[in-house]
Amino acid sequence: MNARSELSLALVLIGFSLLNYFYLIPTQVVAEGSSPVYPVLINTMLLCFSLAYLAEGVRCWRKEKAAQDQGGSCSTGGGKLMARPLILLVVTGAWVLSMDFLGFLISTFFFLLIASRIFGSKSWSKTIILSVVMPLIITFVFRGLNAVLPEGPAEELINLLLG
Repeated sequence: MNARSELSLALVLIGFSLLNYFYLIPTQVVAEGSSPVYPVLINTMLLCFSLAYLAEGVRCWRKEKAAQDQGGSCSTGGGKLMARPLILLVVTGAWVLSMDFLGFLISTFFFLLIASRIFGSKSWSKTIILSVVMPLIITFVFRGLNAVLPEGPAEELINLLLG
């Protein structure tokens, strides 16, 4: 797949996220009286990954333009590229379902670990640091706001330690 196709796919994912933010969540989640916290959280993660995908597409487009004389290409995924969004959708679904019994911290750790690798992170150390730090930051922000996240074994340990 060429860079132009990658850019188009990233823009479609960003458009889907914006549709969720400004139409689907307010009209279907909030209007029904449900809390928008989890849909907004999931949608924000999808938007962040889509923006990263767009940045990668722009980088490839520039590289492809420079290599055009040599017949080069900057496709980041080959035939597997179309599978990335579908795999991320499956991984996101597994993340949402696993929160009920694993809790937010553990399920989000694995979600970020897998999603970062799907989108091409090559550094295991950076991936693990991101996967540990981000769920902890989100957990403490939510604790500060008195908002509840799904609890599992890790949250029970934190509550026991913090009192």
